[in-house]
Amino acid sequence: MALVISDRVKETTTTTGTGTYNLGGAVTGFETFTANLSNSDTTYYACTDNTDFEVGIGTFTASGTTLARTTILASSNSNNAVSWSSGTRTIFCTLPASKTVFLDASGNATIGGTVTATGSFIIGSADMNEADLEKLDGITNGTIAASKAVVVDANKDASSFRNLTASGAITAGSFVIGSADINENDLEAIDGITAGTVAASKAAIVDTNKDITGFRNITLTGELDAATLDISGNADIDGTLEADAITVNGTALNTVIAGVTVTNATNAAHVSVADNENANEENLITFIEDASATGNVGLESDGDFSYNPSTGTVSATIFKGNIDAVDGDFDGTLEADAITLNGTAITATATLDTGISNNNVPKFTTGVADDDFLRVNGTAIEGRSASEVLSDIGGVTPADASNDATALAIALG
Repeated sequence: MALVISDRVKETTTTTGTGTYNLGGAVTGFETFTANLSNSDTTYYACTDNTDFEVGIGTFTASGTTLARTTILASSNSNNAVSWSSGTRTIFCTLPASKTVFLDASGNATIGGTVTATGSFIIGSADMNEADLEKLDGITNGTIAASKAVVVDANKDASSFRNLTASGAITAGSFVIGSADINENDLEAIDGITAGTVAASKAAIVDTNKDITGFRNITLTGELDAATLDISGNADIDGTLEADAITVNGTALNTVIAGVTVTNATNAAHVSVADNENANEENLITFIEDASATGNVGLESDGDFSYNPSTGTVSATIFKGNIDAVDGDFDGTLEADAITLNGTAITATATLDTGISNNNVPKFTTGVADDDFLRVNGTAIEGRSASEVLSDIGGVTPADASNDATALAIALG
């Protein structure tokens, strides 16, 4: 905060009443208060509509560009604040007569007759009081004394410096601080920098919020730690990206994958499938995690359900439901609640070319009569009568045997 007096600063204002002036922009050929004052600076001002006037000390606010009536020095309203009616007036920087120090015809300055300083003298920005003047009293040139000013000797030397604080300019060929030799080029890197901005070939200084804008490229060999990271362009990450949560255009990544990626994979875009019919390996078969689910569902696989492309073998612990196959080869036990042959249940009379059916009805290659004997002739089973059996084995009937025995007895007679 400082008292600032600037030349050719004039703006318009339409403020009514006795409140703070709203600054409306520079009059042609003049500058704005904003271009000459900083926030909270004070200045001498005059405001007039070419009829009434007001002169005072105003406090400038950069936000909203206003000038508050801090002190009224003179006005057409008995030196009080003028209550302005509607209309446009001009407001400008001025130097009030009551605040002017001037030389008379003899070259003397008159300030109300007598100058009395009860506290201190201000020279430039220096506030000189009794303690300050004591620092000049009793100094030996070229030496350092506690709480005293430093006065160089005839060689312009001063010895025994411990600390040096300068509120103005220091001119030197270079400064050596420790092992660092700071020259003009080094100091140029920090001269004229606006805090919070980046200038070419300049150092970067943060503003009061610890912010810097305008960086082009930053190269880090270590880690970047930040509460948030906002990147307007692309991000190229060669390593692993780890995040507690990721969103895509404001939508959680898992929702995007479920709603877009999987939908495309199962509908329009489909899934690319390669031919792998010759590999001798057990490939797991993928299935839906819940047979009753619809919409977006998960996929699963199980080690007990697989397919071997080389042998065409599907492996599972249990097959449930109907099995319709051209041929069947069971190396183990076949167990079924019901089996049919050619459409006829085996539990009923089966159509067999030969053998014994499951209801004990014999099936033969050729027909037989009651009390026949059975003869196996190759793969054929046929019925044989008693006489045919005797003929087959070269035997005789009991009657013939009896006759033969009688004949033999007579012969032996």
